[in-house]
Amino acid sequence: MLVEGYQSIMRTIYSPTEYYERVLLSLRRTAQEFAEPQHHSVVNAIASLSRVLFRLGVLDRERIEFRRFFSRSLVRHRDRIAESLRLAAMGYHFRKLSEAYGESTS
Repeated sequence: MLVEGYQSIMRTIYSPTEYYERVLLSLRRTAQEFAEPQHHSVVNAIASLSRVLFRLGVLDRERIEFRRFFSRSLVRHRDRIAESLRLAAMGYHFRKLSEAYGESTS
């Protein structure tokens, strides 16, 4: 019973609709007071961007939610697009982990 409740919470908090909405809310509520350090070359940055856009925007079954999130990020948080994509990738990772955990306990 406890495990089922935990799995339900994990499915809810990492569902793309819920997660992306929280990311947008967080971006709106927090100010970026400093520039993010650039540790990557332009080639690496473009490669990372391409991987995230392809994985989440084309391959993932929740690609419609990602596309909605990405378009809203471009309109409302264009100056923080790298941060929004990083958070989207983290949400994808956590969703996959919670799905894998749910399958292993079933």
